[in-house]
Amino acid sequence: MTGETRLTSGFKNEEKDSVMRDRIGFDSDDTRRAFFSAVREASGARSWRALAELLGLRRNYFQNYQYGTLLLPRTLLERMLAFLQKEKQEDFKGKVFAKPRNWGAIKGGEKNYAKNSVAIISRLREGSKKKVDAGGFWWAKKTIDLNVPLSAKLCELIGAIIGDRRVDGYTNHRGKSFYHVQIVGDRRLDMDYLLGTLSPIMNTIFGARPNYYLRKDSQAVNLNVNSKHLFMVLTKRFGFPAGVKTYTVTIPKEIIDSKEEFIFATIRGIFDTDGCVFFDKRSPYKKPYPRITLQIVSGPLFLQLKKILGNYFSLYTHHSPERGTYTLEVYGHEQLSKWMKLIGFSNKRHLNKIEEKYKPAEGIEPSTSSLPMMHSTAELRRQ
Repeated sequence: MTGETRLTSGFKNEEKDSVMRDRIGFDSDDTRRAFFSAVREASGARSWRALAELLGLRRNYFQNYQYGTLLLPRTLLERMLAFLQKEKQEDFKGKVFAKPRNWGAIKGGEKNYAKNSVAIISRLREGSKKKVDAGGFWWAKKTIDLNVPLSAKLCELIGAIIGDRRVDGYTNHRGKSFYHVQIVGDRRLDMDYLLGTLSPIMNTIFGARPNYYLRKDSQAVNLNVNSKHLFMVLTKRFGFPAGVKTYTVTIPKEIIDSKEEFIFATIRGIFDTDGCVFFDKRSPYKKPYPRITLQIVSGPLFLQLKKILGNYFSLYTHHSPERGTYTLEVYGHEQLSKWMKLIGFSNKRHLNKIEEKYKPAEGIEPSTSSLPMMHSTAELRRQ
C-alpha cells in the first residue's frame, strides 16, 4: 500500500515514533467491522450510540469511523484497544495500517500556501504571541502544578491507580482535549471505598469531582474523573503511560526512594483495589487461616513488591507463564497482625472479612493505617 505504514503488534522503537501522529485504517472491511463489534461487546455498551458516548464522540462522527469513511486517530484506536484482552489487542494491531495525520490535506495545503503565504506567515506569528507558558505546557490555559507534595493520601491514590486503572488523554474531532482517569471496582463490594476514600482524595488534592458509572453487563463500577491536573501529574511526573493498559506498570521511583510511610500507603492502595483477603477453612487448620493475596500481570511490579514486602513478611510467590500472572501471598495469623499494623486496608471489603473472623482481644487491629502503630517498623522487621 503506497504511502502507508504497516503497524507491528508492539508499536515499538522507531516505528512507534513514526505512527504517533498517524491516522489508522484496517486491512479489510471485515476486520474493521470485527474490531468495532469486539470493542462494543467488551465495553458493555448496549448500542452503537452508547459506545460513541463512552468514547466521547457524537454519533454521526462515530459512524464515519465505524463505516470506514474516516481513518481513526491513533489515540482513539488505543482507547478502543484498551477495552480488549491482550491477545485481541495484538491480533488487531497486526491488521491495520497508518498514514500521516494530514495525508488528505497535504496537496490542498501546498496550493493554499502558495497563494497566501504572506498572510499565513503573519497569522502564525501573531498566534505564537498568544501562547501561554504554563509550566512548560504551552497549550494550558492555566499553570499545572506538577509538584504536588508527596503524602500518604496521594501515594494511596497512586497505588489504587496502579492496581486497576486507565489513564487516557485525547483530542476529539472538534479539537477539544479530554483527560480521563478511571478506576474499576465491584459495585457490591467497592462502592464505599471508591466514593468514600478515593473520591475525597482526588477532590482534596486535585479539585476533581469524580463520578461513577454502573456497568450494565456486569457487577463492575467505573469511577471516572476528568482532570487535567491529575492526568499531568500521573503522566509527566510519575511516568504513567496513557492509552492502552500496560503490563509493565511499576511503583514510581520517586515513591520507592521516599520514606516507608509513603511506600506502605502505595502498597495499601494496590492491595485495596487488586488484592484479596480470604480465610482457608481446610481441615489441617484449627481455625480459619488468613491469606492476603495479590495476582498481577506486571513482572516489574511483582519484583518491586517481592523485594519490599520480603523485608517484613514471609511470602509465597508464584509465576504462571501459561496465564502470564504473578502471585504474592502473605499468610498466617501473626503476619496478618503485622500487616494491619504496618500497612492496613482502607477498603471495607477486606476489613469486613477480618472483623468477621477476629475479636479485638485476639490481637488483630481490623483498621486502616490511620490508627497509631503499636510497634516501630524497625521492631517489626526484627519480628
